[in-house]
Amino acid sequence: MSPPVIRELGPEDINAATLLLADLNPGIPHDVLAERFRTILAEHPHYHAYGAFVEGELAAVASAWIATKIWCGRYLELDNLVVGPTRRSLGLGTALIRHLEEVARENDCNIAVLDSYTSNHASHRLYHRLGFEIWGFHFVKPLAALDR
Repeated sequence: MSPPVIRELGPEDINAATLLLADLNPGIPHDVLAERFRTILAEHPHYHAYGAFVEGELAAVASAWIATKIWCGRYLELDNLVVGPTRRSLGLGTALIRHLEEVARENDCNIAVLDSYTSNHASHRLYHRLGFEIWGFHFVKPLAALDR
C-alpha cells in the first residue's frame, strides 16, 4: 500500500466521513450523525476534520481543534479518530495522529489530548504506543436524553 494522502475534509466528504463515524457511534442514525457533523463544521470554525485517503477513497477520519486551558496553555484536542474496519492495522490512524501532532506544533500547542471510550481497547494500545498517557478521567453528567 502506498502512503495515504492526508488532507482536510470538505463538504463533498461529509457523507463518506459520516459512514466512518457511524462505526464509532453505531447507535446513532446516519442522518443524525451527518447533521451533527455539518453543524460542528459550520458553527465552530476552529474545528477541522482530516481524512486519510487510500487510492482516492476516504479510509480514515480524525478531527481536531486548538484551544487554550489554564493548566496547560495552548493545546490540540483530537476528536473522532476512526479507521474503516477493512483498513485497520495499516498505519492510517498513526498517520492521522502524526499529521495532527504536526498541526499542533505549527500552532504552538504544548500538548495533544484526546478521549477514548473505556471499552475501545484497540485504540488504547494505539494511543499508548504513540506516547499518549492517561492523566485523568473524563466525567460525564447527562442533562438530557441522548439519542444514541
